[in-house]
Amino acid sequence: MNILFYPRLALSGMRRDRRIYAPYLAACVFMTAVVYDLAFLDDSPALYAVGSGVNGMGTSAIRLVMTLGKWVMAVFALLFFFYTNAFLIRRRKKELGLMSVLGMDRGALTSLLFWETAFSALVSLTAGLALGVLLTQLSARVLSHFARTELPALPLLNLGAVRFCVLTDAFIFFLLLLNAWRQVRRASAVSLLRSDSLGERPPRSQWLLVLSGLGLLGGAYYLAVTITEPITAMLVFFVAVVMVILATFLLFIAGSVTLCRTLQGNDRFYYQKKNFVALSSLVYRMKRSGAGLAVICILSTMILVMLGSTAGLYFGAEDVVRTLSAEMSREIAAEARTEFYATYGSLFFLALVLSTVFLLASVLMLYYKQLSEGYEDAARFAVMQRVGMTKRDIRTSVNAQLRMVFLLPLLAAFVHLAFAQPMIWRILRLFGLQNLPLVLGVTACACAVFTVLYCAACRLTSNAYCRIVGEGV
Repeated sequence: MNILFYPRLALSGMRRDRRIYAPYLAACVFMTAVVYDLAFLDDSPALYAVGSGVNGMGTSAIRLVMTLGKWVMAVFALLFFFYTNAFLIRRRKKELGLMSVLGMDRGALTSLLFWETAFSALVSLTAGLALGVLLTQLSARVLSHFARTELPALPLLNLGAVRFCVLTDAFIFFLLLLNAWRQVRRASAVSLLRSDSLGERPPRSQWLLVLSGLGLLGGAYYLAVTITEPITAMLVFFVAVVMVILATFLLFIAGSVTLCRTLQGNDRFYYQKKNFVALSSLVYRMKRSGAGLAVICILSTMILVMLGSTAGLYFGAEDVVRTLSAEMSREIAAEARTEFYATYGSLFFLALVLSTVFLLASVLMLYYKQLSEGYEDAARFAVMQRVGMTKRDIRTSVNAQLRMVFLLPLLAAFVHLAFAQPMIWRILRLFGLQNLPLVLGVTACACAVFTVLYCAACRLTSNAYCRIVGEGV
């Protein structure tokens, strides 16, 4: 067999499924570029050797923040790649099963998966590094502006950052390859061939999980509202965050199914044409969709909390310095101002970067979720149309589903933020910030901007779903 057979077969498959692979590769490139960007800012000695005196203050804080951001991005890239790659593998199983039936053994399938993963890694690394190199100068200038430090001449390429990026991408794609091999080797040819059409039992109402989720969420909200001491609030904050995350998963997975089942028990509501189709479709697969919606809700909450708190600290730094200046000498006050802007400015910069990444991740998760559900629903709606359902009824049902899917994570994120705000305010007071109207104002602005971007992303991803369903009917 020609040595180039498997590489060509892998490339042809990726080109054929470009609707799925193109957003995945674009996200990989962007993630790699951001990882390189933060690694560059962390590993650039010239950026922190900005002289002595006032100009040299705060650089250790900037570097600490960039180091933290680099590792946070690397871990998030690992988790995000696994999530999106799982969708790719699920879409490819039927094709791999057909190849297996036609005579390809497991070794041939693993070779094909190896080349697909290798090409994805190559595109991610080369294009990501190229984009990262282009972004580093801009990122350094933005960081310097927020931190109010002098920008030195920076090298075009940082070998330490390149090495970190190569090792990170190699590790992630190696794990993705092992996971793909594991799924293919454990499945038979028939199960692979039928994987795209295998049904899923509608899950039952799980009141125990729902009550557990409500208890965790109520406990977290109670802690956020009742704790008044700033130091205690900082210590308890991470406990409350874990409780909210667990509760969000429980309520989106089990609570959404239980809600659909409860509505199905209401005959007057359920047996309306638009509600009947929408609820029947939602309850059939909500257990799987609920986990994705929970992740989107958590990412949205993280974006709002990060932007609101760091923007409040950054824009309120002058108030903090003005308060301290009354108790300090002029020289010490100047050093404190530099230190505050270096710390809070770098935190604000990192929050903007991570918020952009989390928003992109949420958009891509919505896109793949809509693609997956569109392929599943197209055949069902085609059957419904043949038994008398009109296209107008189908559009009404689709719109009802999309409204529920898109609004739930956003509304839940706003509720999480509202209850977290008292605890966040008490923590910000530890950093000297006393301007509550400023914090509420920047948080409201962050919510408004995020809502606009989120709705625009929902509109784009819903168009993909409607196109697939429209092709089916």
